[in-house]
Amino acid sequence: MWRWIPILLVLLVGLAPGAMAQQSDEIPANEDAELLFEEGLAAFEDGDYTEAYRRFRATVEYPLHQKTTAALLMGGRALYRGGRYEDAISILETLLDRYPDTTYRGQANQIISYARDGLQDGQSAPDTLRIGLMLNLEGEEAARSQAFFNGVRLAVDRHNGVRRRYVLPPELSNQDGEVTVHDAANLFSDDRAEQEGAAVFTTPRDTIVVDSLQAVTEQIGRPRRAAKMHVRQFHTGESGTERSLRAAVDSLVRMDQVDVIVGPFYSRQAQIAGAAAEEAGVVFVAPLATEASVSAGRTYVFQANPSIEMRGRAMARYAAESLLIGSTALVYERGRSLSERMANGFREEARSIGMNIPFTYEVETPRAWASLPTAIRSDSTITDSMMTAAEAIYLPFTGRNAGGRIQEALVGLERMRLGIRALGNAEWHNLGIENEASKFTATYTNDFYVNTTRPEVQDFVRNYEILTGTSPDADTPIIRRLAYTGHDVTDYLLNGLGASSTRIRPDMLRSAALYEGLGIRIDFSQSNVNRGLFIHRYRNNRLERVQ
Repeated sequence: MWRWIPILLVLLVGLAPGAMAQQSDEIPANEDAELLFEEGLAAFEDGDYTEAYRRFRATVEYPLHQKTTAALLMGGRALYRGGRYEDAISILETLLDRYPDTTYRGQANQIISYARDGLQDGQSAPDTLRIGLMLNLEGEEAARSQAFFNGVRLAVDRHNGVRRRYVLPPELSNQDGEVTVHDAANLFSDDRAEQEGAAVFTTPRDTIVVDSLQAVTEQIGRPRRAAKMHVRQFHTGESGTERSLRAAVDSLVRMDQVDVIVGPFYSRQAQIAGAAAEEAGVVFVAPLATEASVSAGRTYVFQANPSIEMRGRAMARYAAESLLIGSTALVYERGRSLSERMANGFREEARSIGMNIPFTYEVETPRAWASLPTAIRSDSTITDSMMTAAEAIYLPFTGRNAGGRIQEALVGLERMRLGIRALGNAEWHNLGIENEASKFTATYTNDFYVNTTRPEVQDFVRNYEILTGTSPDADTPIIRRLAYTGHDVTDYLLNGLGASSTRIRPDMLRSAALYEGLGIRIDFSQSNVNRGLFIHRYRNNRLERVQ
């Protein structure tokens, strides 16, 4: 059976004075050896265990110094990770023989035990992808964090070969044999994460009974690279939010050595946590943040949710490249800052690709949409030639009653008899206006879309129900979205990147192919802000997805 090496906490804090039993005033420091040791740690974190061992071995070759025992321990760990079990046992036994009072004795003996198991089983050494999660468990955020975590966990479990299914209880089953039931909280779990607030998310659900069926959890496979979750809770408040967020990042990086952090839901929180992750040089993914400033100017910070401006940009590029539209007017409601930002993003992208914007018009009030033709024609800055030049009109809607205002806008466009295509955003989705919108072949971007007929979605819903006792689709829209987003972001990191033995790097996200999730798409090919939106249109009195 594969085993998992506990995190070497002392190594993550740089082996501070007092950490080693051998360290005293008589044991000198050695700058050259310490540099080699740090290089070895860097290589180890990047998954280059051969180079890591070479650096640790060179560190030990110096006369006794303050990093000698640490280098012996890490050399053994690097050999074990590289599958060189006999060599790992040899170097760790050397550590114990030479320095019997070392504080690393327990860790060395544990690795020796794992290496001997590896020799006996004939298995290669496992590697682990460590995913750090930052969650708020306070108030109404607890339910949202729970849904997100459920989605993450299902992606991790599937990757790790964990399966949940319903079976008849023994008293009702006519089949011979037994079903092996596992405590899901103990499969690839992390004790420290549970101690720091994640226990609420790891309660075993193996005893759920639905219509005389018992839900069981089974280990049916082993991944080449297992995944583990490390959860840190942060607290909100006027004085402590930033400190709590930074502490959570610091703990994930230093204590857990995570490969990637999936951050808080909201933009302001993600800005703070992302800044801390950037300083630490660890990839950080914000799952819901829509402010482009979260990742602007940063290398390690990514936004899985397209920013407000990116939604407009994506619509402009699709209109130009796929619809071959060369001229589009912009109309949005005054005072709707999100609508204006989408329009600005559309305008900026249009200029960069050579699309013409013949005119821009701001609707004065929500009620003014009903009189759109009169309002536009009475604007002296908009000439008939401008209106004729427009092949399409971009109408980004946000806020309350967006659906009602969209319908009024379509009525107005029909009265104008311009014969143009309407372009929009996610607020246009599934409004029940197929007939009216089809007259303008209304086409729009959508950042979240679940096709419930897909087998993959049906499997997710089934597993979610077994895990939690309820369907992700039975809750509020935000809870539903968080459940699917948690799954998709995690699945992307585990599988969409083609997980290897190396640490996740920013360039891996930027070079990855477009990821098609259950509810979101992810594409970081052009920036650290996801540009992978869905495209829908109304045509022939029906709504359809086109991309």
